[in-house]
Amino acid sequence: TKVTAEIYSKTETTDLILSNNNIQTLPSEMGKMTNVVVFKIDHNLLEGSLIGEIRQMSKLKQLDVSYNKMTGMPAEIGQLSNLETLNYSYNDITGLPNELSNLSGNLKEFNLSGNPLSQEQISKLKASLPNTNIIF
Repeated sequence: TKVTAEIYSKTETTDLILSNNNIQTLPSEMGKMTNVVVFKIDHNLLEGSLIGEIRQMSKLKQLDVSYNKMTGMPAEIGQLSNLETLNYSYNDITGLPNELSNLSGNLKEFNLSGNPLSQEQISKLKASLPNTNIIF
């Protein structure tokens, strides 16, 4: 249910899979794991928003935070320029940061199914990410 401190010393880690663990919070030190390419923290109990330090994981290509209780996304996600797939499905996302448009270069797929977003929000997102397959 908790991510312990010794994980942060594993700075060469490229795949971080923390799925199905009842994790409720992520410590800011996770940003030290700058070589992570695949980060899956789906099927947990995360609330609120991901930590802003996610921006330090600049090599991330795949981020899966589906099936949590997230209500928002940090603006810092827009700094993850290598991100190719972003899965926020089945959360409680009610708003999207404008910074998502910064991902228009590489983001291939963005899954938002099962979130209470308005059609207007989805239309705005599609306009800002024209080359991304947005699943809603």
